[in-house]
Amino acid sequence: MQVSSKVPTTFNGVSVLDYLSVRFTYLPESGWRQMLLDGRIFCNGAPCEATQPVAKDDIIGCELPDFETPEVNLDYEIVYEDEWLLGINKPAGLRVHSSGKFVNANLIYHLRHIHQPAYPEASLVNRLDADTSGLVLLARNKEVHSQLAQLFVEGGMEKRYLAVVAGCPTPTSGSIDSAIGPVKEAEIPRFWVGGAKAKPAVTHYRTLRQLGSHFSLLELQPETGRTHQLRVHLAAIGHPIAGDGLYTMNDADYLHWRRNPPPQSVWQRQALHSHQLQFLHPVLQTSCTLTAPLAADIERFIQQLKTATG
Repeated sequence: MQVSSKVPTTFNGVSVLDYLSVRFTYLPESGWRQMLLDGRIFCNGAPCEATQPVAKDDIIGCELPDFETPEVNLDYEIVYEDEWLLGINKPAGLRVHSSGKFVNANLIYHLRHIHQPAYPEASLVNRLDADTSGLVLLARNKEVHSQLAQLFVEGGMEKRYLAVVAGCPTPTSGSIDSAIGPVKEAEIPRFWVGGAKAKPAVTHYRTLRQLGSHFSLLELQPETGRTHQLRVHLAAIGHPIAGDGLYTMNDADYLHWRRNPPPQSVWQRQALHSHQLQFLHPVLQTSCTLTAPLAADIERFIQQLKTATG
């Protein structure tokens, strides 16, 4: 099977091997290394070596072996539906769109082709990382999609997240107003506060309850929508989201963690959940509030913390 991808800005300067093994985790690092040795990976049409750096907009192509569609968690729930919109509560571990081996094993493909009834017209308005659970909004025609996308850009979509974080912030509620930009020196693409390319970012937080002496449950309300904004802001104030390896580990430890994931638990992912979306319905012009209860794996983690602390 022939597949290709365009290198995004955040991977500029990363080696081909790290680009493939970090971005496309359906094969282990050893598998990508062997494919490079076999001459089955190409950069802009030319064979490349494992240590060769990639640049923004490079086209990385490869001849993948035939493989079975991977098993993914398709236990999503439609929490809102009308003739213009769909609201989905997405579980952790489910990608919202196609990528390599997951071309048929993702939310949008399943909704368009497998779900009964199918929604062939559905298009994503917002996206969540595969490891973030909660609300995904979809439009059912192009005009509505354009209107909802504009709401996200202009701040007309009120978003609330729930997250388990390390420690307890002081004060227990407040705002984090720190610009966010890419980390230029990082081997693994990530973001941080400050830097020449940083863009304004504001996150409001409120502590809902302490979970023993080491963790807290927060409600988060981002005003802006920067990449990894909540994860970066919380890590920057010393209260990273539980299970967020990217923002609690150095490059080497993170690569090892991704290539050798721990047993199934919330610690395989950041304990972050898109809990609520509130907006003006683009057609009905009425207030619309979608809510997704906290994901079961995070709830179990919270209960474990409660039990541990008596």
